Amino acid sequence: MVPNIRHTTDWRFSTLASWLGVTSACAYYANSELALLLQGGVSGAILALLFYVLKQPNKHVYIIALTYFLLTLGLMQLTSTSLVFLHLVMFTATFSPHFSLPKILCAVVSAMVVYGATHYTRWETSVPWVTFVVWFFFCVMNWFVSRRIVESLNMHYQSRQNYKELKATQQMMGAMSAAQERQNISRELHDSLGHKLTALSINLDFAKRTANPETVETLTRCHQLSQEVLEEVREIVSTQRNNKTILKNALEALCALTPNLQCDLQLDTQTEQLPQDYGLCVLRFCQEMISNTLKHTQANHITLSAKVTHIDQQTQLIAQAYNNQPETELPKQGNGLAGLKERMAQYNGDFTQYIEQGVLINTIALPLIFNRDE
Repeated sequence: MVPNIRHTTDWRFSTLASWLGVTSACAYYANSELALLLQGGVSGAILALLFYVLKQPNKHVYIIALTYFLLTLGLMQLTSTSLVFLHLVMFTATFSPHFSLPKILCAVVSAMVVYGATHYTRWETSVPWVTFVVWFFFCVMNWFVSRRIVESLNMHYQSRQNYKELKATQQMMGAMSAAQERQNISRELHDSLGHKLTALSINLDFAKRTANPETVETLTRCHQLSQEVLEEVREIVSTQRNNKTILKNALEALCALTPNLQCDLQLDTQTEQLPQDYGLCVLRFCQEMISNTLKHTQANHITLSAKVTHIDQQTQLIAQAYNNQPETELPKQGNGLAGLKERMAQYNGDFTQYIEQGVLINTIALPLIFNRDE
């Protein structure tokens, strides 16, 4: 099978219009009144099947395709019109992303053979082979066109998802850069200006205690002003250091830009204080997990968690991701996970996958080393 359908285009109107056309034609050329009644049930089942495929295009593909094919064969026995082949055209369009051309051709040829064998006695003249040829090439052409459309829509969907991830990364890096700059400024205010103001306040207090009565009042006011300025500097430093929700905001933005997947964020409060490089590692990990879930699974919910723990006197950052699709074996690792492993190796961390009670759990573990400048 080719990759799953990932786009969200609404095909309901075109599907309903095609179904109405072929149903009306089959009803008009029904073999008998009983056949007309039976057509209602068969056509209704086909319509329900088509709408299920539109809603869940990647679930039970083989079973749905086989059921649709058998219903089409059954409908052929209830009508004499060759317009029933329109269902074969819809069949090739619906399952073009999932089945190769040889498989589709086998289904089309088999249906045409069944139709030809069961309706041969109804023809007054020779077999109209041109009818079969026309419908055959129509099905083949429709397979190519439908497959290209789906591939194009999937590429467009993936481009949009990549753009969303890029926006989230840019937002986080921009916020981290601004936060880093604010932190540097607050550190300079505390280390330089704060210490000097403290020394000035001490000296003014000493001068006030030893000054003559004429200058005591002036020195007292100066000492009070220095205390007020020192307190304002401390408040500024505290305010600049309290903006520590950058990672959470970036992950929330990433989840908000992915409406097809419900994300549950579970972030430890200590992760709000992560340095830029480690926060970016967590963001990249979550991006890869969301992307892989959308590409390779049919899950509609993913849990993303990150926490700071202390193991054997070492501080570690642990991030995990898992979705609600049951798994029985570890997936094959592609370029995305290989790149994620390389990124973890740069920070002496590792990436692991394991299955616990049918749930595939992805984990990164990074030893945290805080430098003075971070």
